[in-house]
Amino acid sequence: MKFGILYNKSNMNIGDDIQAYATERFLPNIDYYIDRENIDRFTPDNNEPVAVIMNAWYMWRKWNWPPSKYIHPLMVGFHYADHQLANQWYGSPLKYQFLEGIGGDYLNAYGPVGCRDKFTLRNLQSIGVNAYFSGCITMTIPKMPEREDKGQYICVVDVVKNAREKFREEYGDKIEIREISHLRERDETIPWEERRKSVEEILTVYQNARCVITRRLHCALPCLAMGVPVLLVRGDEDDTRFDPYYGLLYRATVDEFMDGSVDYDYLNPPENKSDYKKYADSLTKAVTEFVAAAKDDNRSADELCKTTYTAQDVINWRHGVMKNALEIWLDDDHKKHEVDAQKSKDLRHLKKLADKRFNRVLELKDKLKNKTDELNKVKGEKSAVEAELAKTKSELSKLRNESLYTTFKRKLKKKFKK
Repeated sequence: MKFGILYNKSNMNIGDDIQAYATERFLPNIDYYIDRENIDRFTPDNNEPVAVIMNAWYMWRKWNWPPSKYIHPLMVGFHYADHQLANQWYGSPLKYQFLEGIGGDYLNAYGPVGCRDKFTLRNLQSIGVNAYFSGCITMTIPKMPEREDKGQYICVVDVVKNAREKFREEYGDKIEIREISHLRERDETIPWEERRKSVEEILTVYQNARCVITRRLHCALPCLAMGVPVLLVRGDEDDTRFDPYYGLLYRATVDEFMDGSVDYDYLNPPENKSDYKKYADSLTKAVTEFVAAAKDDNRSADELCKTTYTAQDVINWRHGVMKNALEIWLDDDHKKHEVDAQKSKDLRHLKKLADKRFNRVLELKDKLKNKTDELNKVKGEKSAVEAELAKTKSELSKLRNESLYTTFKRKLKKKFKK
């Protein structure tokens, strides 16, 4: 049987390629590179079956499910999220509709399904899919080559900016700090050979670090596998993908990392927890057995197929799901328009009230100005009266003094005449 790897052709996160790299190392050869977002349309040469380790995040284009009948799958490391796509402006209201009916029949036919996280496990079980927690295949990545600069730097990978700056301020004079990001420009033309090289380069950097501080799942789990001390630093965002990995990793919240209350020695980091190994060993065993069985299997795709539905059944089912999805979408859009229309109506009403109140303010302002002018006029008249009064008082005082002087002078004359 031929072998293929599943990858996200248009991804912008090297973590997706790290997952594909982890599956590739188990395969004796790579005959096909299969785009995760178009797995329903995959058609190999000569219509031959292709063995594929299905560890991945499914998927932005949820309507491209179930996979092509030419894919002979090992269902491990399965993550299916509705919570992000459905909340983004370019997404849809679709959640698990494509994993029910024929979509669920596919999973149960090739199950039990090994889930990458407990979130996916709970949701698959809730819709009747036979599933278990397998963990992620990136926990099986082997050690990378060691270099001369081993242990001479710390990697800080996609940690929030203020935390990165705080860490550099505190430790930048003690050890080299390398800030790394898993994000890159989308480019579907990048060949797998170049993607593989980028993965090996970044994993080698992590392998030789004193420790790695990251918010990325597919940085933390490979570091676990390679024995590189790693600390996961995250807020509360998207925690669904991290159950149960918080318990397998040393972890700090962003606040703890910022205020220095996390119990982790960055310059002399502790060895990683070993709890993940049971999952890594189990995954290694399952994948190795799958590859060994597929390698010498010469059956056709039809002979290997475990589902009973026909291609027309899939078309009819998908049509029904998408029709229902469109109705949900349009209804949701209509409700949004109703909400927007009501908001616009409320806004116009508030604007009318605001204009009315503004005009009233202008009116009161004019009245206040008139009253102020009148008051200033009264104040001016008062000042004039006060000035006149002061003048009168001065004149009275002068007259009084002159009268006293005349009286005193008369009395003196009268006295001396005697």
